[in-house]
Amino acid sequence: MKELQFFSPTWGEVSLTRIVDIIAQAVQEEPDGYRLIVGTDSKNHSSMVLYVTVIILYRVGKGGIYFYTRNRSRIGKHSLKACVFQETSLTLSTAARLEDALKERGIPKLEIQCHSDIGNNGKTKMLIREVVSWIIASGYTPHIKPNGFGASCVADRHTD
Repeated sequence: MKELQFFSPTWGEVSLTRIVDIIAQAVQEEPDGYRLIVGTDSKNHSSMVLYVTVIILYRVGKGGIYFYTRNRSRIGKHSLKACVFQETSLTLSTAARLEDALKERGIPKLEIQCHSDIGNNGKTKMLIREVVSWIIASGYTPHIKPNGFGASCVADRHTD
């Protein structure tokens, strides 16, 4: 499988392997002090949808660093449901790749939170049950608006 490439305001262009190295180094010192967050947001542009997936290493109470990757697709161009499902799919596949890579490195089990840009207000409220169930069934902790900041705030910054 092709190595995912990410960008970080702190680290510049990095591979998923390098992100795992950065996470491993950070959590060795204080594994309980970190949260690992993955989320995806999208924006419909004229000819395609731009999906931005983020990985956030959040040091509780002390900020964090993040990495993002962009993916252009026609999936979800004309369907909100397809768009939300594509966001969720990208989040879950990134979380699974990250989890596998961390386990290969012998990193203690870190809870991975999957943040979704859906909430109880607006057009996406009808999709909450399906998306949250999918995330739970995949073994991750779901967060939606307003707590799904990984998708709704961090990833959203890079969708233009």
